[in-house]
Amino acid sequence: MIKKLFVLTFILCIFYVHGFGQQTRAEIQQQQRYLQQELADLNSSLSNVRKTKKLSLRELNLIQQKIKARQSLINSINNELGDLDETIANYNKEIAQQKQQLDTLKSKYAQSLIFAYKNRSNYNYINFLFSSNSFNDAIRRVAYLKSYRQFRETQAGNIVKAQSLLKGKINSLENTKNAKNAALEKQGNQLTGLQNDRNEKDSALVLLKGKEGNISKEIAANAIKRRRLQRVLQSVIRQEIAEAERKEKERQAKLEQARKEAEERERVAEQQKALVAKQQEIALAANAQKAANVKNSTATNSNTATENKPQESTPSPVKRRADELAKTNESKKETAVQKEASERANRSYNVLESTEKTLIESLDFEKNKGKLPWPTTGGFISASYGIQSIPGTNLKQENDGIEITATNSTAVKSVASGTVSVVISDGGYSVIVREGKYFTTYSNLSSVNVNRGDNVDAGTIIGQMATDNSTGAATVFFMVTDSQGNSLNPMSWLGKR
Repeated sequence: MIKKLFVLTFILCIFYVHGFGQQTRAEIQQQQRYLQQELADLNSSLSNVRKTKKLSLRELNLIQQKIKARQSLINSINNELGDLDETIANYNKEIAQQKQQLDTLKSKYAQSLIFAYKNRSNYNYINFLFSSNSFNDAIRRVAYLKSYRQFRETQAGNIVKAQSLLKGKINSLENTKNAKNAALEKQGNQLTGLQNDRNEKDSALVLLKGKEGNISKEIAANAIKRRRLQRVLQSVIRQEIAEAERKEKERQAKLEQARKEAEERERVAEQQKALVAKQQEIALAANAQKAANVKNSTATNSNTATENKPQESTPSPVKRRADELAKTNESKKETAVQKEASERANRSYNVLESTEKTLIESLDFEKNKGKLPWPTTGGFISASYGIQSIPGTNLKQENDGIEITATNSTAVKSVASGTVSVVISDGGYSVIVREGKYFTTYSNLSSVNVNRGDNVDAGTIIGQMATDNSTGAATVFFMVTDSQGNSLNPMSWLGKR
């Protein structure tokens, strides 16, 4: 029984490890499919760019992005090969263990067969039964013989099962080896493609050196567009801050007015309270004087004085209402202060987070850093964030965001919840969305689906990517900016695809 349990546990562990490896390879293969699609899109875009028969900076960017995608694909294939090698090693270990276990089962089964052969005479069985000391002993011996026969049948069944498991494991090993051979072939093809891409890049750089002046003009033209968009963005941020400050002043003024009104109510209540107390004091004094005038004797006066001794008065309804109002106002002020303190705990003040809505938008945006959805369903990065050097030249280009290119125009979607700050029309459309103290910009749109002041959620369609008539490629420029106007790397905020 213990042996059977051990065998079952061992088999389950094997299946669990194998299943986990399959899941990992599925994730790797999904990444490879995405990278292969990205390479196909890059090749398509390169083909369209080259139809213009004019070498451009865009072509070099596409080649460089293709090299990056190819290198990522090779790294992914290497990861797959590592996983396959580990799986093959595990299979070999498991096969060796199962062979050893099968040999053990066969050996024990052979011993039982030999024993049965040596004691095959019916006389031995009859002698075994009739040598019993009692009837009960004979029954036990019959049961033993039956159980021994069942044990031999079980041994034979275990051998068949072990052989079947071993055969299945060997087949799985062969399939894994075939998968490894296919991965090695993919790796070889991609390494050849990588070398071709690098040769392509070197050829483009040689041609670019002879056209450095034209490339410099192209970079300058892109820089003008970037600065123009930055001026608009900085202006929008200043306006949003000014508007937020105005609203905050109004809110503070309303709070101050409410505080003054509460203080006035408290002052009136105190006056009413004092007036009631004064009236009670006068009434008590009048009662005492009246009692003194009707005294007929010293004893009577004494009794009368005792009877008319001032008692503690019960607060009037006006006084109780004033006290309740004061406590309610104080409780409301304490609740508001505690809520505001809790929301801003461990957080520096920013006027763009002065309302609950904008504070929540900021917190959600930060909470989803590295997990925000992409603004487009497909496409690839055709221009990276930051300062990029042009190899072989002294030229550099700067990007405040990333450029996403697709083979066909597709919808551009908001990456988070926020409010549309502005829609710009300047040879195309740009949309700036405010998410608390952060701003996302979607530029180079052919059309827009939102207006200024609209509330958007993650996935809300902003507009459509604009298409370059000369190349047929659709692009959108995406930026992330903070309240100080600093450009942030969008790749640190967007999730994996």
